[in-house]
Amino acid sequence: MAQISDLIRDSRLETRFLLDSAVETVHTFRESDPTSGQRLVIRLEHWQRQKRIGKGGYGSVWLEKRIKGGRSGVTAHGSPVRAVKQIDLDTRFEPIDYNRELEAIAKFSHSRYERCFVKSFGWYEGPGQLFIAMEYLEIGDLFTYLYHKPSLPENEVKEIAYQILDGLNMMHENGFSHRDLKPENILIKSHPPAEWWIKLADFGLTKRIQEGHKPSTIQGTPRYFAPELWGFTERGSAYATDIWALGEILFEILTKKPAFTTALLASYKAQHQFPITKLRDVGVSQQGIDFLLSLMCPYPNDRTTASSALSNVWIQSVIPAPKSTTPFEDKPQVPSPVPTLTESFASWNTRSSTEAPQTVIHSMPDSITTPYLVNYTQGKTCTAQQREASSSSSSLRTTRPQPMDSQIGTLTPSLCLFEVLQERALSLVNQHQNEKAESIFRRALHGREKELGYDHKDTLDSVYWLSICLQNQHRFKEAEAMFRRALQGQEQVLGNDHRDTLNSVYWLGVCLQNQNRHGEAEIMLRQALQRREEVLGSDHKDTLRSVHWLGVCLGQLHRFKEAEAMFRRALQGREQVLGNDHKHTLESLHELGLSLYDQHRLTEAVAMFQRALQGREQVLGNNHSDTLNSVHWLGVCLVYLHRFKVAEAMFRRALQGREQVLGHIHKHTLESLHELGLCLYNQHRFVEAEAIFRRALQWREKVLGHDHEATLSSKYYMELSYKHYH
Repeated sequence: MAQISDLIRDSRLETRFLLDSAVETVHTFRESDPTSGQRLVIRLEHWQRQKRIGKGGYGSVWLEKRIKGGRSGVTAHGSPVRAVKQIDLDTRFEPIDYNRELEAIAKFSHSRYERCFVKSFGWYEGPGQLFIAMEYLEIGDLFTYLYHKPSLPENEVKEIAYQILDGLNMMHENGFSHRDLKPENILIKSHPPAEWWIKLADFGLTKRIQEGHKPSTIQGTPRYFAPELWGFTERGSAYATDIWALGEILFEILTKKPAFTTALLASYKAQHQFPITKLRDVGVSQQGIDFLLSLMCPYPNDRTTASSALSNVWIQSVIPAPKSTTPFEDKPQVPSPVPTLTESFASWNTRSSTEAPQTVIHSMPDSITTPYLVNYTQGKTCTAQQREASSSSSSLRTTRPQPMDSQIGTLTPSLCLFEVLQERALSLVNQHQNEKAESIFRRALHGREKELGYDHKDTLDSVYWLSICLQNQHRFKEAEAMFRRALQGQEQVLGNDHRDTLNSVYWLGVCLQNQNRHGEAEIMLRQALQRREEVLGSDHKDTLRSVHWLGVCLGQLHRFKEAEAMFRRALQGREQVLGNDHKHTLESLHELGLSLYDQHRLTEAVAMFQRALQGREQVLGNNHSDTLNSVHWLGVCLVYLHRFKVAEAMFRRALQGREQVLGHIHKHTLESLHELGLCLYNQHRFVEAEAIFRRALQWREKVLGHDHEATLSSKYYMELSYKHYH
C-alpha cells in the first residue's frame, strides 16, 4: 500500500493465515498487562470464517467467530463474533486510495464517535486483499428491517433522523462526507420495543474534503442522488449531497415511496413542486414537512447543514438533555456550521472481493464492435467478452433510412455523396477500422446537418453511428454525449417506440455500463428491455440482447441471483431463436456459468462452462479467445473443487492457446500463467510452482509495473513456494 498515516498504521493488526485449515486468521497482540504487572504479554486470537453476510460494490462482508484465544477490549463487550469486510486490491483501470477509507474508519472508531459509527477493531492484508474487522450488528441494516414493515410513526422517524444527523455532523466537522448514505448503509443496534440505536457504516465512498477542490466525478447510489449530481443544478456545498440523501431516506421511511423519480427531479428545480401531499396523506406534521423541505432544497447552497438541522425545532424534542449534577442555565451549545467547501470527488471506491484467484479475467474482445466492460465477477476486472460482437452490422445498426418515393427526385448530388460516405464508414466499422470510419462519419454528419438540418432522421442516423464508432474506440464520454443527442432527436422525430430509438436507448445503457455507472445503466437497459418487449416481442433477438446485457449490468451490481435469472432467460430464448450453437447463445451460457460461480455454486458452474466450451470449440475453434476463456474459467472452478490435476490441464491449455493468440506477455496470458502456478502450489509441487511464479513475476514487472497488485501477488507466491522447498 501507499505511505500511510500514523492513525492508520496504529490500527493495523499483526496477522497470519493458516493455509491448511478452513479460512482461519490469527492475530498477534503485544501489550503490557497492568493486572499481572507484566511489561510485555503476547496474546493470540484465532478467527474462523462462518458465512457471507453482505455483498456490494465494495466487496463482501463475512461473519467470523473467535475459536481460540482472546484479548480484553478488542471486541465490543467481549463479543466472540465480528464482521470482516474483504476488499480485492486487484484493479486494472485506476488507482484506488484505500488509505482514505481506513483513515475514516480508524478516526470514527474512537470512543467519542462510536455511538454513531460501526466500530472497527483494525485492518490487515492478505495476498491481493485488504480486510477490515468490525463489530457485528446482528439485526442488520435499515433497508432490510423496513422492507416488510409499514411506514414508521413520525416520532420514531424523528429519532432515526437525529441519530443520522449526529453522525453526519461529526463527519462534516472533521472534513469528511459520506457520499453513499442509504438505508443499506445504516445498521441497527437496537429497535422498538427497545430504544432506536442506529450506526452509519460503509466508508467505501467517504471522502475527506479539501478546500478549493471542485467536484469531478459522481459516486454513490442514484436513487439518493441530489439534483446537482444529475446536473440539474449547479454544484455547491461539499456536504449538501449527504443532506439530500438523508431527506430522501426519511421521506421513504415515512411514506414507503420515493420523493422523486429522476424525471420529476429535473422539473423540481424549475417548479419547486415538492410532494407534500404524500407526507400529509400519512399524517406527517407541518414541522416535519418543513424539516424535510429544508433537507431537500434543490439548490445545494440553500440546503440546511447538519449542524443547523440539529437545532431545528422538529429534531430538538428528541435530543437527550445533558446529564449533570450541577445546574447549568445556558442552552445546549450547537456546533457551529461547517464552512462551505467544495469537494474533490476523486474516485477511490473499493471493488468487490472474492475467494477466486486474484488475477483472472472473463475474456477478451475479438471484435471492436463489442463494447468494453469492467467484468462484474467479484473482484475481477477484464475486457468484455465479445459479448455482443455482432455477426453482421444489422445486429448493431439502426434501420437504414430509405428515400420515400416522393423524395427520390429531390435528392441532390451532395446528399447522394453523404449516403456514399455513410456506407463507406459502415464498411470500415465492420473491418474494425474505427478511426478511419470516425473521420468519414463526421464528414457525413456535418454535410447532413447543413443540408437536412440537425433533426432529420438521416442526420440522426449519422449521429448514432458516430456514437458507435466512438464507443468502439473506448471514448465513452464522447460516445455518451452523441448517444444522448441521437436519442433525444429520435424520440422527437421517430417516436419512443421506433426501432432506431430503442437501439439508442439500449446502447446508451451499454455506454454508461462501460463507465462503471451501473445504476444509471440499469435504468436505461431496463427501459430498452421493456420497450423492446412491447414493440418487438419477448423472443426477438434484440429483446434477448437487452435481457443478456441487463444480466451483465446486474452482475456488475453484485446482484448475482437476478443476473442468473436474466442469463437463463436469454439462454432459453436464444436457443429457440438462434439455435444451440450460435455464438450469442454460447455467450449467454458462459455468462450463466459466471453468475453461478459468483454464488459459489461451483458444480453447476462447471457444467455450464463445459457446455460453453464444447459449443465454442465446434463453432469458434479451439484457439478462439472465447473458447480459451471458457477453458480458463473451467480451470478456476475446478481449483475450488480441489480437482487440481484436471484444473492444471485446463490452465496449461489456456496458457498455450493465449500465448499463440495474444502473445507471451499479454496480461491475460500472464493471468493463465499465474493461475497455473497456484494450481501447482495447491498440489505441493513447490519447485515447479516457484518457477512458474518467477516467470509470471518477470513479465508482470515489465507489463504492469513493479507495484501492480498482480505483480506483487506473483512475487508473494514465488517467495512462499521457495520457502516451502528450502
